[in-house]
Amino acid sequence: MTPSRLLDVIGGRAKRGGLAVGIYLVPGFPDWDTSIEALELCLSLDVDFIEFPAISDPEWSPRTGQMIARALQEAEPYSEAKATSWLLRAPVRVAVVYGSAWPSPGTWSAPPTLRAGVSGYLFESDPSDIAPYALAAAEEGAVIIPAVDATASGLSDGDRHLIARGGGFVYASLGPETGTRAASPTDLQRKRAEVQSVRPDLPVCAAFGISRPADVEELRGSGGCDGVVIGSAALARLDEGMPSFTAWLKEIVTAAR
Repeated sequence: MTPSRLLDVIGGRAKRGGLAVGIYLVPGFPDWDTSIEALELCLSLDVDFIEFPAISDPEWSPRTGQMIARALQEAEPYSEAKATSWLLRAPVRVAVVYGSAWPSPGTWSAPPTLRAGVSGYLFESDPSDIAPYALAAAEEGAVIIPAVDATASGLSDGDRHLIARGGGFVYASLGPETGTRAASPTDLQRKRAEVQSVRPDLPVCAAFGISRPADVEELRGSGGCDGVVIGSAALARLDEGMPSFTAWLKEIVTAAR
């Protein structure tokens, strides 16, 4: 993987007039077989990148909503062989890093398999100083993905520092926790302009509270983002079974293109 890989896939979609689609899946949820089948479906439908959790202890911040928390708790036990098989299926993947997995720049506490070949890291709760993490990620050809709050006015000094050090894309949360949306398309447009004033080279992907094809169509028409990331809704559909997940994902991808 190279640091430009995420830029390439997201930018390529934008050039073709569509939105990139990222889907957050939990390896082993609701079970390993279904989890693998869901990932294979994502790839067959040309989903652009996969997000997955890198976690070693069941702890997370209030930003993690109920559906994702339940999936993390109820996933089948970790299997290195199955996790390796799962991860290798996804050529472009983003590890959502929970505090227990990477407590310090030189310490990785989660299974090493979860780190191999990752294109980017997104922190579930930002560390106080991102710079040493960015250096550690760069050593393995990956980037730290900066996250901003689309509901907040302006960029803080911390936001600007993170955006300057980050890469891949900017993750713009539309609400206070996963599965919840509070920001309007206008909020997102403003946030994108603020991001581009610092890093015009980085695309912006919207996340949190995106669940329906209509949501994707609205965001595509707004010009406020270059892609969408969907987690809670994807896991909820998958929990209903593969037929429900399949029908839903096909509609999401169609809306994005």
